[in-house]
Amino acid sequence: MKTNEKFEQLLDTPGVKFSIILGSGFHHHAVGEDSILSSWKKLLLKLSPGIELTGQYHLDFEKIIQSKKITCEDSHKTEELLIESVQKLIKEEQERVLTECSHCYPLGIFNPDKVSDVISLNFDEVPELLLKKLNGVSVGNYVNDSSFANLKGEKKTISKTSYSYLSTRYKLLDFGKDKLIRFWHPHGLINKKEKIVLGMHSYSHMLETVIRMRKHHMQHKKSKQEDNTWYYRLLANPVIVLGASISPTELDMWFALTSRERANGSKPQVFQMRECECKKDVQHEWFEPLFTGMSFKEQWKKLEQLFKTK
Repeated sequence: MKTNEKFEQLLDTPGVKFSIILGSGFHHHAVGEDSILSSWKKLLLKLSPGIELTGQYHLDFEKIIQSKKITCEDSHKTEELLIESVQKLIKEEQERVLTECSHCYPLGIFNPDKVSDVISLNFDEVPELLLKKLNGVSVGNYVNDSSFANLKGEKKTISKTSYSYLSTRYKLLDFGKDKLIRFWHPHGLINKKEKIVLGMHSYSHMLETVIRMRKHHMQHKKSKQEDNTWYYRLLANPVIVLGASISPTELDMWFALTSRERANGSKPQVFQMRECECKKDVQHEWFEPLFTGMSFKEQWKKLEQLFKTK
């Protein structure tokens, strides 16, 4: 069993903080595979029990839209109804795990001395709500202090209900003594159904937005300023991918991660919690293993220990 030496070196480097990309594996570790928080398959089968899933879940969601569509009705209306169902299902499951499984989650990974940002690919706010219960932790409202909050010089001011605005907001968790972590939800939240990203049409808007983020980032970079978005936080910090495989359809994440080398001119430091080294896929080409020779359960426990002691 081994911890990546490069990761350990960064842990021991004063002032270095990580950005975490958090996926559904965070829930899988805590509550198992039978929760819709940890399984796309379970969630989609709740929407359409008879569907034959392909594993390409964004396309599977498009199939569900078509199968539920009423003749002469706009598909967008069908999608809105399905998103409302998703919102309701996840809210109910979120309440259940907060009540029954709060002690199961590895909250020690959210150490503000080592982590500055969490980019959650999940629709729920379980981590934030659990951390809020801890003594000394306060949770603010969602704020947007990026260039997307007020797009000066463009034809019109951006709407605060638009995807561009909502996906560049964050919630600040204050652990006291100026120790802070920003939580971002670029794929949406259950309390803002307009922002939930499920189908391919939504994903196209998401990619359009991250390209605009890069444009704004480059403009700010020229004037030696920072544009505070999750895109920038993935460029500026070493990254740890936890409980996520980053599928090929998540083009916003890939766009940001591949921009690291283009923008910084150096090989990006991206670590990933993963099962083994036997596979030869895109994850193994782009990400370094966080640990080797450990089960997922052991890896979550080891990461908590490292973040508590380093």
